[in-house]
Amino acid sequence: MAEPYRRTWMLPQSFALDSGRSIERPVTAFETWGEPRGDNAILLTTGLSPSAHAARHGPEDDPGWWEDMVGPGKPLDTERWFVVCCNVLGGCHGSTGPSSPDPKTGQPYALDFPIVTLRDMMRLQHELLAHLKVERLHAVIGSSMGGMLALEYAALFPEAVDRLIAISASGMTHPFAIALRHVQRRAVMLDPAWRGGRYYEIGQPAAGLSLAREIGTITYRSDIEWTNRFGRAWQSGDLFDFSGRFEIESYLQHQGEKYPQSYDANSYLYLSRAMDLHDLGRGRGGLIEGVRRIRSRALLIGVTTDVLIPTFEIDELAEAFVQSGNPAELHVLDIETGHDSFLIHPDAFGPPIAEFLGS
Repeated sequence: MAEPYRRTWMLPQSFALDSGRSIERPVTAFETWGEPRGDNAILLTTGLSPSAHAARHGPEDDPGWWEDMVGPGKPLDTERWFVVCCNVLGGCHGSTGPSSPDPKTGQPYALDFPIVTLRDMMRLQHELLAHLKVERLHAVIGSSMGGMLALEYAALFPEAVDRLIAISASGMTHPFAIALRHVQRRAVMLDPAWRGGRYYEIGQPAAGLSLAREIGTITYRSDIEWTNRFGRAWQSGDLFDFSGRFEIESYLQHQGEKYPQSYDANSYLYLSRAMDLHDLGRGRGGLIEGVRRIRSRALLIGVTTDVLIPTFEIDELAEAFVQSGNPAELHVLDIETGHDSFLIHPDAFGPPIAEFLGS
C-alpha cells in the first residue's frame, strides 16, 4: 500500500557526525498527527525496527506500530497534541541509511555509510523540528531504543523540552545487551549472501537476518509469557526427528522469516551498533553528569519481566536522576510480557503517560 502520509525532508547542507565524518544532505522520513499550536508538540521516537508510521491518520489508513496509544482520545491525544514521529538516520523506511544512494557514486552506501550514534539521530531530528517551526517540545517520548533516543534528546537540548518519558530504556547499554547484539550481527555477517554489505542488486542475507531476529525475539518477551503462551506444546512432525518442532520454535521461525521482507540487513547492523554505543555519560563526565544536563521533568517506566533492559538498569538511571538533583517519576509495571509490553498493554502504559503529559 502507498504511504500517502509519509513526508520527507532533506537537510540542505552536510551533516556532521559524532565520528568526525559527515553525510551529504541526509533525508528524514516523518509523519505528523494533530495541529501545531506553539506549545503542544510531542516528539515520538522509535525503536530499532519501526517506521515513522505510529498510527492511522484516518479509517482508510493502515494501523501503525503504536496504534492504541496515538490518536484522538488516546494517551497521546492528537486532538490536543501535535505528534511528530521520524524514521531514524541509518534506517530503511525513507530516511538516509546504508541502502540509500551515495551521492558520490549513485550506488547504495552499504558499509561506506558512516557509523551513526543516537546523538546524531536526535540532532538531525532537532533540525527537522526547526524546519517544522517547533522551537520547544511539550514532551519527547520513546520506548526501547526510542527511550534511549528520548534521553539523549533531553540531554542534548535541555532548554527545548519540558517533559521526558523513557520506557524500557537505560542510561547506558550494559554488557548483556551488547553481547546479544554482537551475536545477532554475526548471524547477518556470516551469511554468504551478505557479501560484505554489498548485496543490493542480488538480494539481502535473509537467512542471517532471520536468525538475528529470532535471537532478538527471545529477549523481547519473558520466560513467564513463553510458558503461559506455548508451554511444551508440540506442533508437528516426528518427536524423534529434527523436522519436528515445538510451537515456540515455529513461532520464532515465523517471526524471523517475515522480518527480511520489511527490513534492511545493513540498517540492522548500524542501528544495533548505535544502541551498543549508547551512554548518556560519554564525553560528559559519567552517567550522573550526563543526566544532570536534563532539565525536563522525567518519567521512567520499566517492566519487572524485561530481560533485555532489566529493572536494575532502570533503577540505576532513576538514581542518577536523584543524584543530579532532578528526581524522576518512576513506574515499574509488573507485567509478564517483558520488553515488548509497551506494544501489548496500552491499558497499563496509557494512564501514567496520559497523566504525566497532562499534568
